[in-house]
Amino acid sequence: MKGKVCLHGVGIKHQSQLLGQLKRLLPSAAVKYKVKEKYFHDNDMYKCRLARFRTKGKAYLRATCAWGTLVVCDKLLPVADITVEFDCKDAASVAAADELLTRLLNGKVQYVVEEPDLSLRIDSLRGCFWPANVEAYDASDAGTALVCHLPWQVYGISRLWEQVLAQGGERQQWRQLRVKLRRLRSSLVLLKPLLPTGEATVWQQALKNRAATLSAVREYDVLLQNCARLRFAPGAGCDDQQEAVPCLAAILRDLRQQELDKAFASLKLNKLTLELARFLLWLQQGAVAQDVSMKDFFRKRLNSWAEKLKEAPEKSPNMRDMVQLHRLRIKLKRFRYALQSVPEIATSARLLRSLKYLQDALGVLHDDYVNGQLLEQLVQEHSEVEELRYEAAMLSGWEQARADVAMEQLPNQWEEFCILLEEWQQEL
Repeated sequence: MKGKVCLHGVGIKHQSQLLGQLKRLLPSAAVKYKVKEKYFHDNDMYKCRLARFRTKGKAYLRATCAWGTLVVCDKLLPVADITVEFDCKDAASVAAADELLTRLLNGKVQYVVEEPDLSLRIDSLRGCFWPANVEAYDASDAGTALVCHLPWQVYGISRLWEQVLAQGGERQQWRQLRVKLRRLRSSLVLLKPLLPTGEATVWQQALKNRAATLSAVREYDVLLQNCARLRFAPGAGCDDQQEAVPCLAAILRDLRQQELDKAFASLKLNKLTLELARFLLWLQQGAVAQDVSMKDFFRKRLNSWAEKLKEAPEKSPNMRDMVQLHRLRIKLKRFRYALQSVPEIATSARLLRSLKYLQDALGVLHDDYVNGQLLEQLVQEHSEVEELRYEAAMLSGWEQARADVAMEQLPNQWEEFCILLEEWQQEL
């Protein structure tokens, strides 16, 4: 079975930059050239020149350099790709592919991982990607979900890493990146029975560690967002240009920049790309054999998660324990992300909305708890700033009021969610 990992060059100005790298790394390979083009509806198309490198040796290894253009929704996008092809079932071939990818990513040219099939790439860029369109998709074999449901999420993360590093950590992109990483982790947990247990755990931890590098900046973003919202609160007495807590906001912006600089110091695009490329290599080596269909596998897994969610209040009856509520919020997020990533299982919009409302309410409670501790710490560290104590108390009071409302609504929201969840389970 052939596997592929595609590296898309960032800021490539000429095909020779890619060809030169491959010729240096594969000096004895035979090279053939051809042109490939295809047209789609709505004037979408691709056209590119291909240079295929065929290596000699026991381990199967091929590399293709593609240079050309995509037209997607009337936008011109570059094709500047190196695709490495290997035999998924042969350890020597996988090792050779890993070595070639590592050497490519140790060079000066920057890359992201991208969908090697240009037709599927166009679907993804149009926002209409469907797992069943992947060639390997087999509804009777749950194991094919590894290469049909996970890689498209990896490509989105890789593209967003490049944007975040290029544009300086803009707040909205930072948040989107954390969400995409969480979604991938949720999908990986969902598919964990299909994977070697020890290796799956290693990759779960690797993705968790990568997301952790974003956490500190995100905490300051949440506080700054609440500072901005406070300006419009009743009684704040602020006009459109005035900040409600200017001293606190200034300190938070400085701290955010410090954490951002610290995060960027450890984040290099090619290092991140190599991590994701190796993740794709691992996924394509195949699933643990299970004689179960795609739909039956997802039905069983999601139903099991639903049962555990319904039991959560009995196992953690103290609805004011913030640690327990945060764990429940994580489980709700994981369940929602998994449902949204599995088109084989129908989910009502009402259930997804109910999940989102619960998640948001628990998020308000968690933010109040975490932000309260952080604000108290800031006041102690900046005791010489008289205004800070007043501003921190003002923000804490506003957040506490929101948390009180969320706590009051929580029992009714949970009851509604359980009813919708029971209905969904009966329809599975």
